[in-house]
Amino acid sequence: MKITRMIALTTLFLAVSLFPSLALPTASAATASATATPTDPPSKIYRIGLDGKKQTLVAQLPAVHRASMSPSGRFVYAEKQGFTNNAPTIPYLYDTKTKQFSQLNGFAKWASGKDELLMVEQASLYRYNPLTKQKTLLANGTADTPILDYAMAPDGHYLVFVQANLKEPDATKRYKLYLQDMNSLKMKVNDQFSLSDDQLKSYMVPDLFYWVPTSKKVLYKANGAIKELDLPTGLKYTYSFKNFPSYSNDMKLRFEDKQGHGFITDLQTGKSVSTQNNYTADPNDLERQLTRIYWSPTGHNYVADKYWHPSNGQDFYAQLVIKTTTKSFVYPFDNSFYMNSSDNIQFLGWATDGKSFFVGDLDSVHMSRFDKWEYRER
Repeated sequence: MKITRMIALTTLFLAVSLFPSLALPTASAATASATATPTDPPSKIYRIGLDGKKQTLVAQLPAVHRASMSPSGRFVYAEKQGFTNNAPTIPYLYDTKTKQFSQLNGFAKWASGKDELLMVEQASLYRYNPLTKQKTLLANGTADTPILDYAMAPDGHYLVFVQANLKEPDATKRYKLYLQDMNSLKMKVNDQFSLSDDQLKSYMVPDLFYWVPTSKKVLYKANGAIKELDLPTGLKYTYSFKNFPSYSNDMKLRFEDKQGHGFITDLQTGKSVSTQNNYTADPNDLERQLTRIYWSPTGHNYVADKYWHPSNGQDFYAQLVIKTTTKSFVYPFDNSFYMNSSDNIQFLGWATDGKSFFVGDLDSVHMSRFDKWEYRER
């Protein structure tokens, strides 16, 4: 981990303000290049077993800032951040077998259970095979009707996506929810709604969906709230909570946010347990707790992001917490911390058998690297 950079940033940037609104880059992601310095360290990806004893290096690639592993563990989808207004973020694909590091024509996510990317290129949505380089059109978009976000069901049978109509004068109908059958590719509109500024921040990667593990329900952000589409009935429900819950693969455990505090609920007994060390109900005491859980594809094992406390360098101390049925451990293994944006340690995905997971030691995305210290992702 890049402890030297972390210490320097923590010492140097003591009283810098956060800027909330940012502009998207206008240059094409397919043709422009992101800013890098000769001192940018390579990004490293490790496989970690559930015994918590060692990490195995599986990939070392040029400096990148976000990444995710393909289901087989062969490919890495990565994004290289553009830190200046004229340097857009660039998507890449890395093959751990051939060591090829190639630029993609659009931002992407992995499809459920297979080494296939779902990619938005020039506002349209495609499926892309990283082995054959072939792509198949799923949904047409234009500059005025872009595909904003999408998510495939865990069983791979359906895809949901949100498409905007930026010329629609009625804000309550500006965004449409589509459900697409991945066998026939037929699709239909299931909802129309507005998206608040908070739900669609211009400087963040959209995060509009959560599929439950059964693939029978999908939660989505709409009208300043969270809604649910029940696929068997087509009925829609609106909920009062503001953040997506997440469920273990067997639907017996649920992680959820309650007024800024993380809880895990046993859905068989109804018992909820706080994830915060020395839990207090104080809404201002949000330290020492889990903020996001990545459930194993089998059983109740999980990897979680843990927020410890803020630093004086416009960052915060964090760890990964790993819990299995037989033991718990943290990453880094020595029980130390990393700085969230300066060290940029990321969970990248589970191996398909659930016996190991991947972690990326990526390049810094500390806000000091951005023009005017204004953070953005794309």
